Amino acid sequence: MRKHLNLIQFSRALVPFFVILLHAKAFLTTYFHYDFLHLSNVDRSGGVYYFFALSGFMVYYLYHQSFGDPSKLKEYLYHRFIRIYPLYWMITFMILPIYFIYPNLGSGNEREIGHILSSLLLFPDGRPPILGVAWSLVHTVFFYLIIGLLFFKNKWLSLFLPVLWAMLSLFFSLHILSSTNYFINYLFNFNNLIFLLGFLCAYVILRVEISVKISTIMVIIGLAGFPLAWINEQNRFLPIDLPYTTTIASVLLILGFSSLDLQKEIRIPRLAKLLGDASFSIYLTHFTSMSAISIFFSTASSLAIPNIMLAILLITASMIGGVFVYAFVEKPLYRRLRKRTKRMEIVVVQSFFSFWLC
Repeated sequence: MRKHLNLIQFSRALVPFFVILLHAKAFLTTYFHYDFLHLSNVDRSGGVYYFFALSGFMVYYLYHQSFGDPSKLKEYLYHRFIRIYPLYWMITFMILPIYFIYPNLGSGNEREIGHILSSLLLFPDGRPPILGVAWSLVHTVFFYLIIGLLFFKNKWLSLFLPVLWAMLSLFFSLHILSSTNYFINYLFNFNNLIFLLGFLCAYVILRVEISVKISTIMVIIGLAGFPLAWINEQNRFLPIDLPYTTTIASVLLILGFSSLDLQKEIRIPRLAKLLGDASFSIYLTHFTSMSAISIFFSTASSLAIPNIMLAILLITASMIGGVFVYAFVEKPLYRRLRKRTKRMEIVVVQSFFSFWLC
Protein backbone atom coordinates (compact mmCIF):
# COMPACT_ATOMS: atom_id res chain seq x y z
CA MET A 1 0.00 0.00 0.00
CA ARG A 2 1.52 3.31 -1.12
CA LYS A 3 1.57 5.90 1.66
CA HIS A 4 0.11 9.34 1.05
CA LEU A 5 2.84 11.95 1.46
CA ASN A 6 1.23 14.89 3.27
CA LEU A 7 4.32 17.10 3.48
CA ILE A 8 5.14 16.50 -0.17
CA GLN A 9 1.55 17.34 -1.08
CA PHE A 10 1.68 20.58 0.90
CA SER A 11 5.05 21.46 -0.60
CA ARG A 12 3.36 21.72 -4.01
CA ALA A 13 2.10 25.10 -2.80
CA LEU A 14 5.70 26.33 -2.71
CA VAL A 15 5.81 26.36 -6.51
CA PRO A 16 3.11 28.99 -7.15
CA PHE A 17 4.02 30.92 -3.99
CA PHE A 18 7.65 31.40 -4.99
CA VAL A 19 6.63 32.20 -8.56
CA ILE A 20 3.96 34.65 -7.35
CA LEU A 21 6.48 36.55 -5.21
CA LEU A 22 8.78 37.19 -8.15
CA HIS A 23 5.94 37.96 -10.55
CA ALA A 24 4.49 40.42 -8.02
CA LYS A 25 7.91 42.07 -7.94
CA ALA A 26 7.87 42.36 -11.75
CA PHE A 27 4.33 43.79 -11.93
CA LEU A 28 5.00 46.31 -9.17
CA THR A 29 8.17 47.46 -10.92
CA THR A 30 6.54 47.74 -14.35
CA TYR A 31 3.25 49.38 -13.40
CA PHE A 32 4.05 51.26 -10.18
CA HIS A 33 7.87 51.69 -10.17
CA TYR A 34 7.96 50.04 -6.75
CA ASP A 35 11.03 47.94 -5.91
CA PHE A 36 9.26 45.16 -4.04
CA LEU A 37 11.71 42.68 -2.42
CA HIS A 38 14.67 44.70 -3.82
CA LEU A 39 15.50 41.91 -6.27
CA SER A 40 15.73 43.84 -9.51
CA ASN A 41 18.31 41.45 -11.01
CA VAL A 42 16.33 38.29 -10.20
CA ASP A 43 14.10 37.17 -13.08
CA ARG A 44 13.02 33.75 -11.79
CA SER A 45 12.18 32.37 -8.37
CA GLY A 46 13.29 28.78 -8.94
CA GLY A 47 9.83 27.57 -7.98
CA VAL A 48 9.43 25.97 -11.39
CA TYR A 49 12.60 23.97 -10.83
CA TYR A 50 11.03 22.56 -7.67
CA PHE A 51 7.99 21.71 -9.78
CA PHE A 52 10.20 19.84 -12.26
CA ALA A 53 11.99 17.89 -9.53
CA LEU A 54 8.72 17.13 -7.73
CA SER A 55 7.15 15.92 -10.98
CA GLY A 56 10.03 13.49 -11.47
CA PHE A 57 9.73 12.33 -7.87
CA MET A 58 5.98 11.71 -8.07
CA VAL A 59 6.16 9.83 -11.37
CA TYR A 60 8.61 7.33 -9.92
CA TYR A 61 6.82 7.12 -6.55
CA LEU A 62 3.42 6.49 -8.16
CA TYR A 63 4.37 4.28 -11.09
CA HIS A 64 7.69 2.52 -10.47
CA GLN A 65 5.96 -0.80 -9.74
CA SER A 66 4.29 -0.64 -13.17
CA PHE A 67 7.48 -0.10 -15.15
CA GLY A 68 7.95 -2.96 -17.61
CA ASP A 69 4.19 -3.59 -17.84
CA PRO A 70 2.86 -2.29 -21.20
CA SER A 71 -0.74 -2.84 -20.07
CA LYS A 72 -0.33 0.05 -17.60
CA LEU A 73 0.90 2.54 -20.20
CA LYS A 74 -2.50 3.83 -21.34
CA GLU A 75 -3.62 4.34 -17.75
CA TYR A 76 -0.42 6.25 -16.98
CA LEU A 77 -0.73 8.50 -20.05
CA TYR A 78 -4.43 9.11 -19.44
CA HIS A 79 -3.87 10.19 -15.84
CA ARG A 80 -1.01 12.49 -16.85
CA PHE A 81 -3.25 13.91 -19.59
CA ILE A 82 -6.22 14.73 -17.35
CA ARG A 83 -3.92 16.23 -14.71
CA ILE A 84 -2.67 18.86 -17.15
CA TYR A 85 -4.67 19.47 -20.31
CA PRO A 86 -8.38 19.93 -19.43
CA LEU A 87 -7.81 22.76 -16.93
CA TYR A 88 -5.05 24.25 -19.06
CA TRP A 89 -7.33 24.29 -22.11
CA MET A 90 -10.17 25.93 -20.18
CA ILE A 91 -7.95 28.75 -18.91
CA THR A 92 -6.30 29.23 -22.32
CA PHE A 93 -9.69 29.52 -24.04
CA MET A 94 -10.75 32.05 -21.41
CA ILE A 95 -7.82 34.40 -22.08
CA LEU A 96 -7.49 33.80 -25.85
CA PRO A 97 -10.33 36.18 -26.86
CA ILE A 98 -8.60 39.00 -24.95
CA TYR A 99 -5.74 38.97 -27.48
CA PHE A 100 -8.23 39.33 -30.33
CA ILE A 101 -10.04 42.22 -28.62
CA TYR A 102 -6.88 43.92 -27.31
CA PRO A 103 -4.02 42.80 -29.61
CA ASN A 104 -1.59 45.26 -28.02
CA LEU A 105 -1.60 43.21 -24.83
CA GLY A 106 0.26 40.39 -26.58
CA SER A 107 3.28 39.96 -28.80
CA GLY A 108 1.24 39.46 -31.97
CA ASN A 109 1.47 35.69 -32.46
CA GLU A 110 -1.45 34.92 -30.12
CA ARG A 111 -3.83 35.18 -33.09
CA GLU A 112 -1.86 32.86 -35.38
CA ILE A 113 -3.66 29.55 -35.83
CA GLY A 114 -0.38 27.59 -35.87
CA HIS A 115 0.73 29.06 -32.58
CA ILE A 116 -2.71 28.56 -31.03
CA LEU A 117 -2.58 24.86 -31.93
CA SER A 118 0.97 24.36 -30.68
CA SER A 119 0.06 26.17 -27.45
CA LEU A 120 -2.99 23.97 -26.90
CA LEU A 121 -0.90 20.86 -27.50
CA LEU A 122 1.97 22.20 -25.37
CA PHE A 123 4.15 21.47 -28.36
CA PRO A 124 7.42 23.46 -28.61
CA ASP A 125 7.51 25.96 -31.46
CA GLY A 126 10.20 28.33 -30.19
CA ARG A 127 7.72 30.76 -28.63
CA PRO A 128 6.08 30.82 -25.20
CA PRO A 129 2.55 29.36 -25.11
CA ILE A 130 -0.35 31.79 -25.19
CA LEU A 131 -0.73 31.17 -21.47
CA GLY A 132 2.85 32.20 -20.75
CA VAL A 133 3.33 30.38 -17.44
CA ALA A 134 2.67 27.11 -19.29
CA TRP A 135 6.21 27.14 -20.73
CA SER A 136 7.10 24.73 -17.92
CA LEU A 137 4.35 22.33 -19.01
CA VAL A 138 5.93 22.08 -22.47
CA HIS A 139 8.92 20.43 -20.78
CA THR A 140 6.77 18.42 -18.37
CA VAL A 141 4.71 16.76 -21.10
CA PHE A 142 7.87 15.70 -22.93
CA PHE A 143 9.30 14.24 -19.73
CA TYR A 144 6.09 12.25 -19.16
CA LEU A 145 6.37 10.85 -22.69
CA ILE A 146 9.98 9.81 -22.10
CA ILE A 147 8.98 8.04 -18.86
CA GLY A 148 6.27 6.27 -20.84
CA LEU A 149 9.07 4.30 -22.53
CA LEU A 150 9.83 2.62 -19.19
CA PHE A 151 6.53 0.73 -19.39
CA PHE A 152 7.73 -1.31 -22.37
CA LYS A 153 9.43 -4.68 -21.96
CA ASN A 154 11.73 -4.08 -24.90
CA LYS A 155 15.08 -3.10 -23.35
CA TRP A 156 16.00 -0.95 -26.33
CA LEU A 157 12.91 1.19 -25.73
CA SER A 158 12.71 1.07 -21.94
CA LEU A 159 16.42 1.33 -21.12
CA PHE A 160 18.65 2.40 -23.98
CA LEU A 161 16.60 5.36 -25.28
CA PRO A 162 15.93 6.97 -21.85
CA VAL A 163 19.58 6.54 -20.83
CA LEU A 164 20.75 7.99 -24.14
CA TRP A 165 18.37 10.94 -23.69
CA ALA A 166 19.65 11.52 -20.14
CA MET A 167 23.29 11.39 -21.25
CA LEU A 168 22.72 13.79 -24.15
CA SER A 169 20.86 16.16 -21.80
CA LEU A 170 23.88 16.07 -19.49
CA PHE A 171 26.35 16.69 -22.34
CA PHE A 172 24.32 19.65 -23.62
CA SER A 173 24.00 21.06 -20.08
CA LEU A 174 27.77 20.84 -19.61
CA HIS A 175 28.28 22.38 -23.10
CA ILE A 176 30.21 19.31 -24.24
CA LEU A 177 27.67 19.31 -27.05
CA SER A 178 25.88 22.36 -28.42
CA SER A 179 23.44 23.31 -31.14
CA THR A 180 21.80 26.43 -32.53
CA ASN A 181 18.65 24.47 -33.34
CA TYR A 182 15.80 25.30 -30.94
CA PHE A 183 14.18 21.86 -31.08
CA ILE A 184 17.41 20.00 -30.36
CA ASN A 185 18.06 22.26 -27.38
CA TYR A 186 14.50 21.60 -26.21
CA LEU A 187 15.00 17.82 -26.39
CA PHE A 188 18.29 17.89 -24.48
CA ASN A 189 18.49 20.59 -21.83
CA PHE A 190 19.14 21.20 -18.15
CA ASN A 191 15.44 20.99 -17.23
CA ASN A 192 15.52 17.30 -18.12
CA LEU A 193 18.19 16.72 -15.50
CA ILE A 194 16.04 18.38 -12.83
CA PHE A 195 13.19 15.96 -13.60
CA LEU A 196 15.65 13.09 -13.39
CA LEU A 197 17.04 14.29 -10.07
CA GLY A 198 13.52 14.17 -8.65
CA PHE A 199 13.12 10.71 -10.18
CA LEU A 200 16.36 9.67 -8.45
CA CYS A 201 15.16 11.14 -5.14
CA ALA A 202 12.16 8.80 -5.16
CA TYR A 203 14.39 5.83 -6.02
CA VAL A 204 16.68 6.66 -3.10
CA ILE A 205 14.00 7.43 -0.54
CA LEU A 206 12.26 4.10 -1.12
CA ARG A 207 15.49 2.22 -0.48
CA VAL A 208 17.42 4.28 2.06
CA GLU A 209 16.09 5.42 5.45
CA ILE A 210 17.27 8.92 6.30
CA SER A 211 17.04 9.81 9.97
CA VAL A 212 14.42 12.28 11.13
CA LYS A 213 17.14 14.67 12.33
CA ILE A 214 18.97 14.71 8.99
CA SER A 215 15.67 14.96 7.10
CA THR A 216 14.69 17.99 9.18
CA ILE A 217 18.05 19.65 8.49
CA MET A 218 17.55 18.99 4.76
CA VAL A 219 14.14 20.70 4.88
CA ILE A 220 15.53 23.74 6.72
CA ILE A 221 18.45 24.13 4.30
CA GLY A 222 16.17 23.54 1.32
CA LEU A 223 13.65 26.18 2.41
CA ALA A 224 16.42 28.68 3.15
CA GLY A 225 18.05 27.85 -0.18
CA PHE A 226 15.48 29.72 -2.26
CA PRO A 227 15.72 33.21 -0.67
CA LEU A 228 19.49 32.73 -0.37
CA ALA A 229 19.62 31.91 -4.08
CA TRP A 230 17.69 35.12 -4.85
CA ILE A 231 20.07 37.17 -2.71
CA ASN A 232 23.06 35.56 -4.40
CA GLU A 233 21.57 36.23 -7.83
CA GLN A 234 21.08 39.87 -6.86
CA ASN A 235 24.54 40.41 -5.35
CA ARG A 236 26.64 37.61 -6.91
CA PHE A 237 28.42 36.58 -3.73
CA LEU A 238 29.07 33.19 -5.32
CA PRO A 239 29.49 32.51 -9.06
CA ILE A 240 26.60 30.00 -9.11
CA ASP A 241 23.53 30.66 -11.24
CA LEU A 242 20.03 30.48 -9.75
CA PRO A 243 18.91 27.33 -11.64
CA TYR A 244 21.70 25.34 -9.96
CA THR A 245 21.24 26.73 -6.44
CA THR A 246 17.46 26.30 -6.47
CA THR A 247 17.77 22.81 -7.95
CA ILE A 248 20.02 21.79 -5.05
CA ALA A 249 17.51 23.34 -2.63
CA SER A 250 14.69 21.45 -4.38
CA VAL A 251 16.45 18.10 -4.05
CA LEU A 252 17.09 18.68 -0.34
CA LEU A 253 13.46 19.65 0.22
CA ILE A 254 12.09 16.62 -1.58
CA LEU A 255 14.43 14.20 0.20
CA GLY A 256 13.68 15.79 3.58
CA PHE A 257 9.91 16.07 3.20
CA SER A 258 9.44 12.59 1.71
CA SER A 259 11.69 10.95 4.30
CA LEU A 260 9.70 12.55 7.13
CA ASP A 261 6.45 11.52 5.46
CA LEU A 262 7.52 7.90 5.17
CA GLN A 263 8.73 7.64 8.77
CA LYS A 264 6.05 9.61 10.60
CA GLU A 265 2.30 10.18 10.28
CA ILE A 266 2.30 13.92 9.83
CA ARG A 267 -0.94 15.87 9.81
CA ILE A 268 -1.00 19.24 8.13
CA PRO A 269 -3.58 22.04 8.59
CA ARG A 270 -6.57 21.96 6.24
CA LEU A 271 -5.54 25.30 4.71
CA ALA A 272 -2.07 23.94 3.97
CA LYS A 273 -3.57 20.87 2.31
CA LEU A 274 -5.95 23.04 0.29
CA LEU A 275 -3.11 25.22 -0.98
CA GLY A 276 -1.15 22.13 -1.97
CA ASP A 277 -4.16 20.66 -3.77
CA ALA A 278 -4.88 23.97 -5.52
CA SER A 279 -1.27 24.62 -6.54
CA PHE A 280 -1.78 23.85 -10.24
CA SER A 281 -4.81 26.13 -10.50
CA ILE A 282 -2.97 28.88 -8.63
CA TYR A 283 0.04 28.51 -10.91
CA LEU A 284 -2.00 28.67 -14.12
CA THR A 285 -4.21 31.62 -13.10
CA HIS A 286 -2.03 33.89 -10.97
CA PHE A 287 -0.38 35.78 -13.83
CA THR A 288 -3.74 36.68 -15.37
CA SER A 289 -5.07 37.81 -11.97
CA MET A 290 -2.01 39.97 -11.36
CA SER A 291 -2.26 41.49 -14.84
CA ALA A 292 -5.90 42.46 -14.33
CA ILE A 293 -5.28 43.94 -10.87
CA SER A 294 -2.20 45.86 -12.01
CA ILE A 295 -3.93 47.32 -15.06
CA PHE A 296 -6.97 48.30 -12.99
CA PHE A 297 -5.05 50.12 -10.25
CA SER A 298 -2.57 51.73 -12.63
CA THR A 299 -5.41 53.33 -14.59
CA ALA A 300 -7.72 54.14 -11.65
CA SER A 301 -5.71 56.93 -10.04
CA SER A 302 -8.56 57.76 -7.65
CA LEU A 303 -8.14 54.32 -6.06
CA ALA A 304 -4.45 54.67 -5.29
CA ILE A 305 -3.29 52.57 -2.32
CA PRO A 306 0.15 52.21 -0.67
CA ASN A 307 2.52 50.07 -2.69
CA ILE A 308 3.06 47.54 0.10
CA MET A 309 -0.72 47.07 0.37
CA LEU A 310 -0.85 46.61 -3.38
CA ALA A 311 1.85 43.94 -3.14
CA ILE A 312 -0.15 42.09 -0.48
CA LEU A 313 -3.28 42.41 -2.64
CA LEU A 314 -1.53 40.98 -5.70
CA ILE A 315 -0.23 37.99 -3.76
CA THR A 316 -3.36 37.17 -1.75
CA ALA A 317 -5.84 37.81 -4.58
CA SER A 318 -3.94 35.57 -6.98
CA MET A 319 -3.75 32.79 -4.37
CA ILE A 320 -7.45 33.08 -3.47
CA GLY A 321 -8.45 33.24 -7.13
CA GLY A 322 -6.51 30.04 -7.84
CA VAL A 323 -8.17 28.29 -4.88
CA PHE A 324 -11.60 29.20 -6.26
CA VAL A 325 -10.66 27.85 -9.69
CA TYR A 326 -9.51 24.63 -8.02
CA ALA A 327 -12.65 24.25 -5.92
CA PHE A 328 -15.18 25.00 -8.64
CA VAL A 329 -13.40 23.95 -11.84
CA GLU A 330 -10.33 21.74 -11.47
CA LYS A 331 -11.53 19.47 -8.67
CA PRO A 332 -14.98 18.58 -10.09
CA LEU A 333 -13.55 18.33 -13.61
CA TYR A 334 -10.81 15.94 -12.51
CA ARG A 335 -13.23 13.79 -10.53
CA ARG A 336 -15.50 13.46 -13.54
CA LEU A 337 -12.66 12.59 -15.89
CA ARG A 338 -11.33 9.93 -13.52
CA LYS A 339 -14.65 8.09 -13.90
CA ARG A 340 -13.75 7.21 -17.45
CA THR A 341 -14.42 4.05 -19.37
CA LYS A 342 -11.63 1.92 -20.80
CA ARG A 343 -12.76 2.94 -24.27
CA MET A 344 -12.49 6.64 -23.39
CA GLU A 345 -9.01 6.08 -22.00
CA ILE A 346 -7.83 4.33 -25.16
CA VAL A 347 -9.37 6.91 -27.54
CA VAL A 348 -7.95 9.92 -25.69
CA VAL A 349 -4.45 8.51 -25.31
CA GLN A 350 -4.10 7.13 -28.83
CA SER A 351 -5.53 10.17 -30.63
CA PHE A 352 -3.88 12.90 -28.61
CA PHE A 353 -0.41 11.52 -27.97
CA SER A 354 -0.14 10.07 -31.48
CA PHE A 355 -0.84 13.55 -32.85
CA TRP A 356 1.66 15.15 -30.41
CA LEU A 357 4.40 12.69 -31.37
CA CYS A 358 3.80 13.28 -35.04
